[in-house]
Amino acid sequence: MTEVGILIFTGFVCILFMGVGILGIYRKVKFSERIRTMHTIIGVLVDYDVAEKRDENNDIVTCYFPIYEYEWGGETRRLESTTSSLMKKGRKVHILVDPQTEKAICLEGEKESNSLLLIFGGIGVVVFILVLLKAAGVI
Repeated sequence: MTEVGILIFTGFVCILFMGVGILGIYRKVKFSERIRTMHTIIGVLVDYDVAEKRDENNDIVTCYFPIYEYEWGGETRRLESTTSSLMKKGRKVHILVDPQTEKAICLEGEKESNSLLLIFGGIGVVVFILVLLKAAGVI
């Protein structure tokens, strides 16, 4: 592959990363709007749902999905996270509950996933700038 081809390919990958970052910003804005109508409750991490999957090298990867308990409407409810985490059992977390739909999310888990998207976007911007500087002959 020529140097121009490498720059084009790298630029394309950077644009994908920046797209992920834009998705992170969009999710953060939408989450900020939703949080205004939700009630915050303290929940506790009580257990993990353990799932084993195989990666591209056929190695077994173990994922730990937290299960939280919280009180809502006079009853104890459980919330299973869709984001793998290694928080300690017994840790208190903030559970956000929509009073109309009674759907709940864990604030800490939501922040983690949004932050990860923003980090990928930041990496895309930095590398894209470096590619542009390289193409311009500055570096």
